[in-house]
Amino acid sequence: MTLKELKRCAHYSRPEVHVLANEGDLYLVQIFHDGMQSLLTENDQPKRFRSLSECSHQLAMLGVHHGYMIQSMPYDEMVNSTDSVAHSERQRMHFH
Repeated sequence: MTLKELKRCAHYSRPEVHVLANEGDLYLVQIFHDGMQSLLTENDQPKRFRSLSECSHQLAMLGVHHGYMIQSMPYDEMVNSTDSVAHSERQRMHFH
């Protein structure tokens, strides 16, 4: 989903937005809308944010005011987990 598409989507409905934190300094945005999921893209590439502040500001400018921060737990990276459940933290956040 492009920035323009997300802005239009946020205006007409309420997409669920997840900010995916990767190693603390790279953030991607995943959007759930109409039973589908996609990454926020720019120039046909996933849009990468270098800070949480930059990400929050951009989402607020697009009309998205809240979502969730999803951060993978180190357990999944260090140990080859045999269960199919992802170990991650999900925290509600407000964008401004």
